[in-house]
Amino acid sequence: MVRPRRLEDDELLARIVGALEQRADLTPWSLQDVAPAAGIGPAGLIKRFGSKVGLLHALTRRWIQLIPHGPLPEGREADAELREYVSREFGADSAAGAVYALSEVLSELQEPELVALLAEGWRRQAARLAELLAGMDLSHLADAEAGGTLLLDALHGSLFRSAVNLGRTSPLTTLEHFLEMWR
Repeated sequence: MVRPRRLEDDELLARIVGALEQRADLTPWSLQDVAPAAGIGPAGLIKRFGSKVGLLHALTRRWIQLIPHGPLPEGREADAELREYVSREFGADSAAGAVYALSEVLSELQEPELVALLAEGWRRQAARLAELLAGMDLSHLADAEAGGTLLLDALHGSLFRSAVNLGRTSPLTTLEHFLEMWR
């Protein structure tokens, strides 16, 4: 008889994301490192995800699913939604942690499925930024799609600059600089 799962995958992945976000160092993590936060042992993680790479796939798919798309919620303005999205997605408490998380994914880029997932996620993020920019009064922004991609690149760049101590520029400050240029 198979024991029932105590946690659904989404809750389990949310716990793992929380544990990874709390990491202060840039050393590689293992299943043993995240298993306590997940509430199951490393063997349970292997049984569910197959390997650390399988867990990275699941974490990346979850990230993609959480990227909003489509019309704004009723009563929300694009400007407020954009600021909230940028704060939530790029306002990591630890820029070094955010860069490390990206480096973990990038270290596995020889794996075609992970490459495709990362590309899909970045396309969806750029598209969401473009949707929000298109809903704003930005007279100097000729192409919202190009603006979304440029803003995404700048937000990633601000995380990298902060991680290597080239000056901390908050994601909202980066956003403000772009909006000033485009108004």
